[in-house]
Amino acid sequence: MKKSFLCILLALSMVLCACSGADETHITPVNESFKDLNVLDYGFSLRIELGGKTCVLLASGNISIDEEQKLMTGEIEETLMGDNIGIMKVKWQDGVMTTDDISEEYSWEEMRGSLIYAFPVVFGSEQIKSTEKTNTLAGTLYRHYIEDNSQSKLLYSLLGTALPEICGVVSVVEDETRFKNIMCEYTLDKEGVPAGYTVSFTVVYQDTPPYVPGVNQNKDKYTVEVDVEFRANYNN
Repeated sequence: MKKSFLCILLALSMVLCACSGADETHITPVNESFKDLNVLDYGFSLRIELGGKTCVLLASGNISIDEEQKLMTGEIEETLMGDNIGIMKVKWQDGVMTTDDISEEYSWEEMRGSLIYAFPVVFGSEQIKSTEKTNTLAGTLYRHYIEDNSQSKLLYSLLGTALPEICGVVSVVEDETRFKNIMCEYTLDKEGVPAGYTVSFTVVYQDTPPYVPGVNQNKDKYTVEVDVEFRANYNN
């Protein structure tokens, strides 16, 4: 099952108001509007690059999620390593996650916690290095720059278990995998309703060095950097 999806709203004509620290006036509106979204209907795009050069995955589509009725449906078109692999239909209902014709049992919480593209990630004030605020045609955009390795376990789970192998990692060491350059954008319309969401970051996978008798391997030589960018436009 594919679990590696993520999204962003492309900001239009921006005049930035930058803050050297985490400005609470740039954080509170995001927490109030994005933290407990119950209904999501949006289009998204995802781009994953290996070492900033090779495009590993392109994905786009539409997702509809209703947390109150516990229902998720969507269509996702994917291009993997340059090959278009078609449109995938996904659905979660009554404890079952269906991907095309393949069904697996998942609780709502497991589904929500393992699919990056399903729900926006919101970081706490203590994890935010600095913020920016700007007005766009879509509304007010709040940009948060996040401390490295914040919510590492969540970000790791959202990328799924298949991505490291696709990127050439033989045996990933989860506890030593790092996240850097984490940036989120949250856009609120004139009524304060979520209009767009972006998350981008670089994951540095730690691979397991090959065993060579009598040789102490340098782990730094066995890392793989992968850039992730996810954009979502919400239909209000």
